[in-house]
Amino acid sequence: MNIIGERLRQLRENKQLSQGEVAKLIGVSRPAYVLYETGRSKPLRKIKELCALFNVSADYILGNDVEPINKKEMDKKKPADLEKFLNQSEIMFDGEVMKLSEEDRQEIKNALEFIFYKAKKKNKRKK
Repeated sequence: MNIIGERLRQLRENKQLSQGEVAKLIGVSRPAYVLYETGRSKPLRKIKELCALFNVSADYILGNDVEPINKKEMDKKKPADLEKFLNQSEIMFDGEVMKLSEEDRQEIKNALEFIFYKAKKKNKRKK
């Protein structure tokens, strides 16, 4: 395994996702994603999706950065309303009040950023 594969595996395990789940989220087959983690293929065509999913820079995935998150850059991209929502300790979802931990907030943020990225990409294709 190379540095790219090691980092992808570590990021995936930190999010407690299976290889199949990551593959589905970024739009590739599980065998294709396994090639990324084993170092037999580089995820160059899916790097943006991986960055959005794992909330890291492309440089980190590709082994150019030691730090997984460029915090300053990520803070610039946060919409104010999303930040306000995520700072709440409780939210109502499907009629139930749910308490959010810091980890829950980060997972929601990552999921929404990934969805927004996909929508933005989809809208660019229509033009």
